[in-house]
Amino acid sequence: MSNADLIRTLTDMWNSGEVDGVSDLYTEDAEIRTGPHWPEVTVYRGRDEIRRTSAEWASMWEDLQIELHSMEEFGDRMVATGAWRMRGAASGIDGEMPIFILFTFREGRIALLEWFEDRDTAVAAAVEARG
Repeated sequence: MSNADLIRTLTDMWNSGEVDGVSDLYTEDAEIRTGPHWPEVTVYRGRDEIRRTSAEWASMWEDLQIELHSMEEFGDRMVATGAWRMRGAASGIDGEMPIFILFTFREGRIALLEWFEDRDTAVAAAVEARG
């Protein structure tokens, strides 16, 4: 499976409600890092923590879908842009949040997922990491 196919699989699984299964797409020692633009900068480590965090995030929404707009490959890294489309579980209010993610792959799985404030910053980090 190509890295792009892996991201499409992640998106399809999430959108169909297979939130627990999404963590299987990560390496055992994978990390998810939120960006400085988040209310709380956090690092989630390992599949179990990623599984718990994903389930917690999904539980806050009546509906939560990922819309994938583009993917740009940089060796073993990929910048994906898109949007979260959501409806609050308690409020019923619809919303949208743009997403800019840098994925790092290892052995056919996601080793690192990093959130960025915009596409240019994510691309700069991908290019910098390549050396």
